[in-house]
Amino acid sequence: MIPSSIQFGRWNHFKFSQPLTNNPKMKKLLPAIAAFILVSLSSFAQSLQITADTTSFSGPANIVMTGTCRVTNVGANAIFVKVKRTVVDTASGHVTNFCWNGACYPATTSESPTYVIMNPGDVDTTLLADLNPRGFGGTSTVTYSFYDMDNVSDESLITFTYRASSVGIDEVGALKYISNMYPNPADAVTHVSYAINSGKEARLVISNLLGSVVKEIAIADKQGVSTIPTSDMKTGIYICSIIIDGKSYGSKKLIVSHR
Repeated sequence: MIPSSIQFGRWNHFKFSQPLTNNPKMKKLLPAIAAFILVSLSSFAQSLQITADTTSFSGPANIVMTGTCRVTNVGANAIFVKVKRTVVDTASGHVTNFCWNGACYPATTSESPTYVIMNPGDVDTTLLADLNPRGFGGTSTVTYSFYDMDNVSDESLITFTYRASSVGIDEVGALKYISNMYPNPADAVTHVSYAINSGKEARLVISNLLGSVVKEIAIADKQGVSTIPTSDMKTGIYICSIIIDGKSYGSKKLIVSHR
């Protein structure tokens, strides 16, 4: 209960003719004051919540490492969401880029040109935050920000750390790098970028989780992008590997999901 008198330092007591809660004028103001406080507090609440299984990755310097996360709209309103990449620190030779909402962007693009409408409770898992070491060892740190484009202060951040270890001459000799599949999940088609340093024969092999081969695609060029049709594949999870002279390198997960 609010006291009927208040002492302020050396000031004298201030007395009210009646307690504030019994004052008719104050009673009329209390709802407005309460509403103002609630609005003020809600303006500081974050609409987006980000979770991830891991934010730290380690691997050989000839394999692309990928960060993923789960973004949930925990707010009460629909918002227009965009994603922005901020390179905190990169090791020499490392290149970062990202895919989001089915589109992949080059290293020169730091912010998604499009937005996604997320209603309350909606979840987005389409971010693929790639780090390509390109054969160079070292540690790189990259932050991704998901934010409401109508209120840029309403944002949530996630930071990924990638540690690439130098590889031996034999490992680098066969495969330079292989990217993640994009788009992923895939409906009708997906793509994978690769670079091969040596080898007489190379192919991409798609297998299901039981190890059965469902598709093979020959690779003719030492470097490029291979397109893999997926419209004839059943919905599910697959493993894509690049085979060079009979040896498997750089397995990547592929999710096929038909609309």
